[in-house]
Amino acid sequence: MDHWTLSLAVGAVAGALEVIPMIFQRTAFTTCISSFLIYLFAGVLIFHSNLPYLPWWADGMAVTLMLTVPLLFVLTGKDRKNIPLALFNALLFGFLISAAEHYL
Repeated sequence: MDHWTLSLAVGAVAGALEVIPMIFQRTAFTTCISSFLIYLFAGVLIFHSNLPYLPWWADGMAVTLMLTVPLLFVLTGKDRKNIPLALFNALLFGFLISAAEHYL
């Protein structure tokens, strides 16, 4: 499997792992799609970038955090209790994508 296909596969798996609990919570379809696409694009960006002055494990966390923060302002609205969970998910999945890129 080449580098491009692997990045898409890892991003798709991370996006699916993010969206599955959202489906069971009956979250809006557009929210699920946007979350899936964020992690799909994060996988590609993490695999093909190298941020300076950051170790390999923090590179993915920084990229997913940068992609997730604008979404938080749009999706949370008045419901601010989901912000810490979304930030934790971004950091966790960013680390997992970085680990997949480092070890695969």
